[in-house]
Amino acid sequence: TPERCDLVIVRENTEGAYVGGGSTVHKGTTNAVAMQESLNTYAGIERVVDFSFRLALGRRNKVTLCHKTNILVAAGQLWQEVFETVAARYPEVETDYVHVDAMCFHLPHPERFDVVVTDNLFGDIITDLGAVIQGGLGVATSANLNLDGTAPSMFEAIHGSAPDIAGKGWANPSGAILSLALMLGHLGEGEAAQAIEAATVEVLGTLPALAGAKMGASTAELGARIADIVREGRANTSLVPDSLLSTLAALPASR
Repeated sequence: TPERCDLVIVRENTEGAYVGGGSTVHKGTTNAVAMQESLNTYAGIERVVDFSFRLALGRRNKVTLCHKTNILVAAGQLWQEVFETVAARYPEVETDYVHVDAMCFHLPHPERFDVVVTDNLFGDIITDLGAVIQGGLGVATSANLNLDGTAPSMFEAIHGSAPDIAGKGWANPSGAILSLALMLGHLGEGEAAQAIEAATVEVLGTLPALAGAKMGASTAELGARIADIVREGRANTSLVPDSLLSTLAALPASR
């Protein structure tokens, strides 16, 4: 239900194991040794952790750090240090820590979480799990936010292009539509964002299934239904009273 499944996963998206650092010695032989580097900076971690606390202020005032500090000791200690430093600036926000493997266990019970902050690799994994518990990749949305405004932010559904069902009208358009709403919220258009989200929630609630031929309507038909509700001003925003999208539009300043 929406009451149970209301969490945000905030992923650091510029550092960690995805920086492309590493090498292989004795490549192509049975003596090959591969090394992969994970880069974690205080500034990069502080940026994403501070954003998570600011986001939580407009939600349920809880931030959970997800990592593997008992194994990835060097990176984990830095994440923990920065997390605790930032948390001291937001005393009204409850904090929590969960190992990434335990997070995978707990995610089917998402009511435990509000805002979850994690690194690049772990975030890549648990956001897909989070998409499944909310109904599948077709309805999940994401944003790559440039917080200092030096470059555009990017908003997209997290699924791929699904060429295997091209032309069949089986793709659920709501992930893409909610990405548009997320962009509007980020740009300060909270009312418009909330209207689009509410219309999408209303239409999804009428479907027998959220993907494939069992949806009972084509991709184009679903998009048209959502657009009609928004265009005619019939969006029931009470369906999304604590919308992430309107929260983004009124994000408080850093402390």
